[in-house]
Amino acid sequence: MLSSPAVIPIVKPPAAKYAQLGFLKIAESACRQHGDKVWIGENEQTVLLLAGARHIRFFIEHEASFHKELENGQSVRRLLLGQSLITAREGDEWHLARKLTAPLVNPKSTLLKQGTQRSAQWLVDTLQDPEKDSLQDICLQWALMCVAQGFVGPTLDPLQLDSLIKHFRRIYQQLIVAAPTEDYATLSQHPALVAFREELETMIGPLMTGEGSANLGMLQRFCQALDIEAHPQERERAISMLLGNLVASVDNTGIALLWCLAHLSQHPDYQHRVREESRYGTRDLATAIVKESLRITPVTAFFERGTLHPLEIDGVVIPAGTHVLFSPWLVHRNAAYWPEPLSFRPERFMEGKVPREHFVPFSVGKRNCVGMALALDQLTTAIETLCNVCHFTLAPSTPPAALTPLYGLNVMPRGAIHFIIESVDRVTQHECIA
Repeated sequence: MLSSPAVIPIVKPPAAKYAQLGFLKIAESACRQHGDKVWIGENEQTVLLLAGARHIRFFIEHEASFHKELENGQSVRRLLLGQSLITAREGDEWHLARKLTAPLVNPKSTLLKQGTQRSAQWLVDTLQDPEKDSLQDICLQWALMCVAQGFVGPTLDPLQLDSLIKHFRRIYQQLIVAAPTEDYATLSQHPALVAFREELETMIGPLMTGEGSANLGMLQRFCQALDIEAHPQERERAISMLLGNLVASVDNTGIALLWCLAHLSQHPDYQHRVREESRYGTRDLATAIVKESLRITPVTAFFERGTLHPLEIDGVVIPAGTHVLFSPWLVHRNAAYWPEPLSFRPERFMEGKVPREHFVPFSVGKRNCVGMALALDQLTTAIETLCNVCHFTLAPSTPPAALTPLYGLNVMPRGAIHFIIESVDRVTQHECIA
């Protein structure tokens, strides 16, 4: 007879511990003490953490038994992003969003390829300018420049888009605080959200038409596909899908670049090897460096699903309606799958095929990141371009705690990281602070 879920260890950290350590540290500690299958929380807030690669494999093989539609914080994302790709409901709505988005995030598309190359050069120029000293902001601006023209066309100033995304982050945080005590209808009329929608319409609305050119941006192609002239009710859907893709492309990719630079700054020998490789027209090592950074510090630490019906996992029956957390962070740092998991060794990705369930920085399954190929290309191009021109190391003034992860909307460095950046010819040198 199968045992009940009660046999799975339960960890009930007090609120003070959540506030002190954050969920990521609590999850790491729980797995160290109890293994890779553990309940965390209590009452209706309990989630089942499944932190093994076999659990990722189970999810891949039984994806139809899980769903993404959850309560509380998920409703906040839906309010902000509407019917966007990353929060669209299962069924026709999600399939439409995916179908419309997938061809528009192809790294080979002309506009996006131009954006990737142009932003890489901008990154090099900016990092050699000692007046600009916040590397985190620089990385986020780089990520925005990669996709700005491909998503909205050349009309909108990147500074306006940057302002819009920063406003989005502020509203998102406010609604997350309000979500546990307010219902959906009340949240939808939150004054901060109303103001944000007005700003969004003012900025994006005038860009929603375009000719049938091959160089139309994502927004205009959404509008054409949804035929908003004949179906004006689809206008909000087009804007929401654009915003969802824009925010995900900037925040996750920008922070991923910041982690890449943090790792590379501590292993400058790889920078020289990337330069040497580039002379032969290849960039296999640059790609491996990006993947190794995403392995050690994936910006998405967890992805959450709900069980649609009772499931047997590791000989235990998990009830329907269980909130389950799968963890790229914990799988990527598990010595059972990755020897010396905290060592930065890009060669791992040049020594043969990596099992699918061992490396999932962009989630996995049908709801994985639709822009993962684009993000990998952007990050690889940035690393290759930067290594060809600059040499950078971690400055002695960087406190060790700054490199520890802070888990919020994504996983980012906890504090300011100081780099010494110099031209390859060693003519100029300055310190840059993230």
